[in-house]
Amino acid sequence: MSLVAQPTLVSRWRGAAHRPAKVAAAIVAVACAVLVLLPSHGRGHQAGVPGPRAGRGTNGAGPDLGAPGNGQLRLVMGSRMVNGIYTDYPHSQAGAVSAAVEFITELGSTLDPDRAATVARLAASPSYPAAAQDAAASAVAARRRLGLPASGSLPPGTAVFLVPVMYQLRGASADQLTVLLLFNYTKTAPSGTAEHIGVASVRVGWTPASWRLLRPAGADLSGLLTTPGTADAAAKGWKVMIDAM
Repeated sequence: MSLVAQPTLVSRWRGAAHRPAKVAAAIVAVACAVLVLLPSHGRGHQAGVPGPRAGRGTNGAGPDLGAPGNGQLRLVMGSRMVNGIYTDYPHSQAGAVSAAVEFITELGSTLDPDRAATVARLAASPSYPAAAQDAAASAVAARRRLGLPASGSLPPGTAVFLVPVMYQLRGASADQLTVLLLFNYTKTAPSGTAEHIGVASVRVGWTPASWRLLRPAGADLSGLLTTPGTADAAAKGWKVMIDAM
């Protein structure tokens, strides 16, 4: 089952620059049933530049999904790196959010179908066996929407990069929750650079191996779209994520 067509979009790209919104949706479709976007003005990270990484954490003895008292959440790093992806996050709220941030960053920052499939294999729950196939199809769809070949090398300077910056939680339990992420999205091409702000919904569930991606579920997130770090973002419930040092 392909998830390429599932995301819904709110885009304000101008003129011929409308395609990157569709591309962003296609890339992260494997993790997100909902993705909404609007232009970013001078925000976000340059494509291809590593985003902020949290400090290393360890798996705890038991779940701790209580929300931080001030709403801020310090991200942790998975205790293992496999093929460039951090895995094995602690059974805690911070672990769940950190896993969602890592997985959506990796899925949203590649136009390589093989890389997308690798990320999905490592990130997805066994209950989502089609994740790798969906991820690869999403990357191919993104390339086509950019006018790129479905396989092979990309033109020099072509890249995408997604950086989550704020979060919210929905339906939190000891072993499953939905992480909403407000993110910066940058796309570079020989024709120039374009930026968006977007919202993604990422479902994760606890497995014996750690937090893993679950099959997406639809929701309307358009009302949560806003500029990160503003009073409007706080009013809409967005909370700060802090990188561990």
